[in-house]
Amino acid sequence: MKLLRGSLFLKLAALVFAVVSYFYIHNEIQNNDKDKRFSDPSYKLIKLTAKSLPVKLRLDTAPPDGYKILQDKISVLPDRLIVIGPEALLEDARSAETSIVDISESTKTAVRRVPLENVAGIHLAGEPYYVSVTVPIEKTEPAAAENSPK
Repeated sequence: MKLLRGSLFLKLAALVFAVVSYFYIHNEIQNNDKDKRFSDPSYKLIKLTAKSLPVKLRLDTAPPDGYKILQDKISVLPDRLIVIGPEALLEDARSAETSIVDISESTKTAVRRVPLENVAGIHLAGEPYYVSVTVPIEKTEPAAAENSPK
């Protein structure tokens, strides 16, 4: 009981030291938890994120001889998708790709409904998401017409 009768100054100093120690330790624990969460790569596999990606059309063939694709008029609708997935998988994502569109026998504008095949290099499974693709094709002028005199 003698300790309770001691100097008021020592009691206040001990109380201040205890409160400061508490806040210092509490802050260190919180900072340590934050560092673990952001440095641990498994955290990115759990955290979901959303990213808007352009849709990239994959053409693997060319139209028949005497026809050409009007590259500047190709359209994909929708031209962007919002993809939701693990942050680790989407952080480097640049586009969502369609399946390959074959126009090797098309002599006029090709309008197709094609499924998306992969997003950020990840092959999609389950029910496919479809986009509408328009590939304008026109007949080229014969080479003989260019060389004829005017």
